[in-house]
Amino acid sequence: MTSIAIVVPELLPVPAVQGGAVEHWVDEASARMAGPQWQITVVSRPAGAVGRPGIDYIGIPWTGVERWFQRLKDKVSWRNPLRYVAKIQNVWSYGRRVAAAVLPFDVVIVHNEPNILLFLQRRPGQKLVLHMHNEHLGIRMFRPLYRRALNKVDVVLCVSDYIRREAIRHFPEHAARFQVLFNATDPDKFQPDADARARLDGVVGFDPQLSYLLYVGRLTPIKGVHVLIAAFRQLRAAHPDLRLIITGSSFFGGAAKTDYERELEALAGPVGDAIVFTGYLPHDQLRYLYAAADMVVMPSVWQEPQGLVALEAMASGTFVIGTAVGGIPEVIKHQVNGVLVPPDDIPALAGAIEAALGDPEGRARMLAAARASIVQDYTWQRLVHELNDSLKQLT
Repeated sequence: MTSIAIVVPELLPVPAVQGGAVEHWVDEASARMAGPQWQITVVSRPAGAVGRPGIDYIGIPWTGVERWFQRLKDKVSWRNPLRYVAKIQNVWSYGRRVAAAVLPFDVVIVHNEPNILLFLQRRPGQKLVLHMHNEHLGIRMFRPLYRRALNKVDVVLCVSDYIRREAIRHFPEHAARFQVLFNATDPDKFQPDADARARLDGVVGFDPQLSYLLYVGRLTPIKGVHVLIAAFRQLRAAHPDLRLIITGSSFFGGAAKTDYERELEALAGPVGDAIVFTGYLPHDQLRYLYAAADMVVMPSVWQEPQGLVALEAMASGTFVIGTAVGGIPEVIKHQVNGVLVPPDDIPALAGAIEAALGDPEGRARMLAAARASIVQDYTWQRLVHELNDSLKQLT
């Protein structure tokens, strides 16, 4: 049996009791990987919760210094260099202890934080894998460190071809190491549900006479929530029966409210009676929220790596409008299983929403294609099969 340590970044625990796309991914994938071939251990912050059967867990406790730097990071803006100081300190502190914990394992898979690799003392025969969920490798100030980290790894898995292409652009000497492993979801969990609105009673109130747009994700400027609210305001007069639900926080469960969130609330003020901010909601409620909405909108203004929200919404039988950025067009095919619009374009987004509202037959056709594409190409079974093949080639 091959021992595998799966390491997540320094902020959130697995099981994903505080949320986190990477942590959710690791929780789902590790449960399906465990078996006679692989002995799986997940390394993260302590979750304080019962994990999956057959999985071992190593919790790296927070230190007082790390907590202080994290509070500092939460308080300053995205442009403040102190954020990077706090980030570097906590990765350093966490990474040193991770390195000691994973030394005995045959394979170490580091998720989304290349700098952790710098602390690993690779023993003879040990294999190292980097799994990138975002475009971090393109950050200019960290590229010298990332180049050193990439010298250590055997393979780099990327959640989209966009991420792979960008990585090759910055590190062409490592091109042969970059592979695509598309994300996944569970279409048996995320599926159309006629009773979804009733299941959310006490969480979100739904009026059967109204139509609902939904945003799910972090409330940060790169996600373009301000663009969605502005587009909604344009639509409001002509569509008084339309509502907007905004679900998420600045950084998953327990995050402090930021200036940007307050800006969103102020922007929503003139139509505040038609916009609901739910805050962070766990996955067990999101599965119903997707199915309860009439339309999910992904208004990202950055190069979104792929977007689990698209997969979950499409599996849930909910129409999706996304921006044509990053890896989103690899999942959403325009006018085939959803609609794409340019990023940061308020009139285009408002027009796409209005056109979709006025074309129920077109939406139904694309919904069927969307659900079929998820079932065919984006299941956990497919992902784990491909991941197992990659690991077998290493071992």
